[in-house]
Amino acid sequence: MQNDRLINRRTFLSGAGVAAAGAIAPGLVSNALADKFPSKSVVGMMGFPPGGGLERSSRVFFPAWMKTLGATRPFKFTFLPGAGGLIGFNKWKRSPADGHYIHLIPLNYIAWYFELEKVKWPRSEVSYVGSFFTDPDILLVKKDAKWNTIDEFVKDSKKSKKPLTVGVSSPFSSTHTVTTVLREMTGANIKTVFFKGGSKSRNAVAGGHVDATMAPYWSAMHVFGLVKAIGIFAEKNPAPDLWQPVPVNQVLDVKIPTMLEPYSAQVVTDVKRKNPDHYKKLVDSYRAMMDSKELKQTAKKQKMTRFLKYMSPAECEKFIKDYLVLLKDFKPAMERDIKGM
Repeated sequence: MQNDRLINRRTFLSGAGVAAAGAIAPGLVSNALADKFPSKSVVGMMGFPPGGGLERSSRVFFPAWMKTLGATRPFKFTFLPGAGGLIGFNKWKRSPADGHYIHLIPLNYIAWYFELEKVKWPRSEVSYVGSFFTDPDILLVKKDAKWNTIDEFVKDSKKSKKPLTVGVSSPFSSTHTVTTVLREMTGANIKTVFFKGGSKSRNAVAGGHVDATMAPYWSAMHVFGLVKAIGIFAEKNPAPDLWQPVPVNQVLDVKIPTMLEPYSAQVVTDVKRKNPDHYKKLVDSYRAMMDSKELKQTAKKQKMTRFLKYMSPAECEKFIKDYLVLLKDFKPAMERDIKGM
């Protein structure tokens, strides 16, 4: 099956075991059997196509995590793109509750799924394993663009007869949210342009097809050298040797919320109910991964080290709750964007 690929890229094979593991009889949970978990390949499920920031970041941490988890079989990634990740999210919800099926996505998307009532099950059915890195949102323009800071971009938009265009990855994505917050709080004369994925939106600004693109910092590194970052929605720039975006609240006249994308792993809550030892092992090994040599080495190669930040399951849940408050304020404006597509 094309979407169910064994990981075979040489640079990401470290940490993947090859020895066979014993099978666990279904429905049995005990300390002895928990020691044999995982008993088969762990599957990382993504509701987006391969090649984007989600897949690239997952290839950084998954091999290291499988080693601290004690996995003895090669892991798999499954890509189920469509509907802004909803197709994959709903299919993951129907996966067996044995701990072998991990949903991978930035937390912001989960908040939107429930805020928009796009799923027919409660938020309590999602249990977080953790988040291993946080990607702050930035505003990108073409490298030779006339704007060097985000306040210049906002001021110029207000003088422009036509709205300046800002690309985002998809409707109701994190980048759509940030763009809406910027427009509504500053009065900027900007028009949101939707693409089918973050990579396409970033390629669009690099090619001059839109005036700017909103993007997660590390995930946008594939267009490094073609674009420049003129604003970051965080208190400081984690990698000033790469891009030099000014923190937005240093130059804008309004206080913009910090806008981040924590990349997280989740299991269905039935794993906690039916196999609590499996869930505990997942959480403990995920935390241990953060200190592993394998993660640090791979993250360094991918220029991700300064973006690494562990969030516990409780911190992931708090992020969702706080983000939902933000969404309620800007949801009507985002819905108007959709109607104008």
